[in-house]
Amino acid sequence: MTNRPSPSPWTRTGGALLAAAALVPAATAWYLLAVMLPDDTERYHSYTTAAPCPAGSPGAAVEECVRTVPFTVSGTVVHSAGKSSRFRATLDGAPIWSGEVGFGDAGPLLDALKPGDRVDGTVWRGRVMRLERAGIAQSSYDAPRNEAQFTAGVGTFTALLAVFAAALGVLLCTGRTASVALTRSLFLWTLLACGAPAVLAFWAGLPWWTVPAVAVPAALAAAEGVRRHYTRTAPRGSQELVDGRLAA
Repeated sequence: MTNRPSPSPWTRTGGALLAAAALVPAATAWYLLAVMLPDDTERYHSYTTAAPCPAGSPGAAVEECVRTVPFTVSGTVVHSAGKSSRFRATLDGAPIWSGEVGFGDAGPLLDALKPGDRVDGTVWRGRVMRLERAGIAQSSYDAPRNEAQFTAGVGTFTALLAVFAAALGVLLCTGRTASVALTRSLFLWTLLACGAPAVLAFWAGLPWWTVPAVAVPAALAAAEGVRRHYTRTAPRGSQELVDGRLAA
């Protein structure tokens, strides 16, 4: 039996800071999975199941029904410049709705619009969700999207990142060490274990909960594989972290 040397104050401090920093991804995971995901899911469901507003009914500022409003285009902004890109259309649909509508990109409709063009807009909850003209339609930036799988993937990744960071911080406080290669491998395999199920679930139209159901066991299995790999390849003196069985 070997005696493990006591960790230096710097190692203990670094471990404590790392464990404390794990609260950041933990809080992010909570927001994504407990707040953003339910809200986005409810909003998408409400929008796709909303009934058309009764014909001839007076328009209100915020309506749960879906209303088709004829608009006149007053102007557009199509500026592609990376993070500074701007895609907007200014619409006049008084007295129902008038103002600016943002888009995620220029096509397929926005870049073809000119001042004076007439378009049909879908208005829901006081915002324009979609524009259509001559059979060409484009959803606005405000339109709900069925992308809960990606939110679940990012939330699961940040939750696992918090767990691994906290565990690593605690182990550093006890005097164990970790190589940069091991930490990098653990991070990349966790990212892959969460990202791949999210993409596949989105393409296949699977519910969002299938992402953590696959990602969590896959990430844990990958972590065990990384531990075993570095246990076999690391020098005995640097195995304290990767092999928990090397006790003092």
